[in-house]
Amino acid sequence: MEVRIGEKAYSIREPQDLERLCLELRRALYEGRECAYNSWYIRVPPERILEILKEAYSSYLKGEAGVGPVVERYLERLGLSKSLARTITPTLSALGLSSAGAFSKTALEAGRSLYGGAKHEALAILREAAAKNCVLRDIMVRLGGRCEGLAAVVEDVLRSYGKSPRADEVKYTAELVRLLYPPCAPCNFACINKEAFTTCADSLVEAVMANIGDLFEKLDISILPSYLAYVKSGASYRAFVKDTNKPVGLIALAEPIEGAQIGRLRDLSRALDALVEEGAYEFYVKVLPILEPAGSCYRLKAYVEVARADLERASRIIKLD
Repeated sequence: MEVRIGEKAYSIREPQDLERLCLELRRALYEGRECAYNSWYIRVPPERILEILKEAYSSYLKGEAGVGPVVERYLERLGLSKSLARTITPTLSALGLSSAGAFSKTALEAGRSLYGGAKHEALAILREAAAKNCVLRDIMVRLGGRCEGLAAVVEDVLRSYGKSPRADEVKYTAELVRLLYPPCAPCNFACINKEAFTTCADSLVEAVMANIGDLFEKLDISILPSYLAYVKSGASYRAFVKDTNKPVGLIALAEPIEGAQIGRLRDLSRALDALVEEGAYEFYVKVLPILEPAGSCYRLKAYVEVARADLERASRIIKLD
């Protein structure tokens, strides 16, 4: 069978011929787009990739940045089979972290951050590179700011590229997306960046409410946070007694500020007072997130004020790390 596209003719006799044709079509489709597609192959856990990038930068400082020698030393140091290089090398290439047997500039920049103990900074570098990778970009676009159904989305996108993805390929691609895509990444309040804050808002509310039982007791509020569930409603959250439809409280979350500036905290607290209406709920909670510099990221804590129905109040700062 022969397929002609423009001036080119493709002979299709075996499944591999069809896969090559799909690859050519995909490359043609992405010409002019701001992303690169170098086939897709990932058979290595993402955390191992990070370890190799750290090893690469360490070797680079000694004048060696060749992929083969670095991977060989890495495997030897961990007592792993050298045959694993056959999966590691093409994985690095498919991710754009190596080319022609040398580590890319992005790989070495990320490795430098890992070498210096700044994993958060390294992930930011790799996140920027991921946005230029057609496969990863398509997966993130399909997710649409959420993380539900990640494995199914990964498999669908890989199939759209003419792949018949293996189970480990889907698994490791999904793990890489979890590592780099903020809506999928677990919230770490000891080291968070401003971009990730929006996706961590729900987790922040849960963490704050789990730590303010003492303020409820101080104000003699009869319902403790452990009996509540929270539902986002516009710019705030409504609190319900678990397993009921009864709203009993309102939680207002402010934009984060850098440093615990007393004057700024007071201004933000007053701005949230517009949401507080005496007698409408059994309690109100105002959460003012505070970002404290912690190396290449921020440590998160929060100024929290609880008001009961008659607007008597109690407050304190909550440490979340």
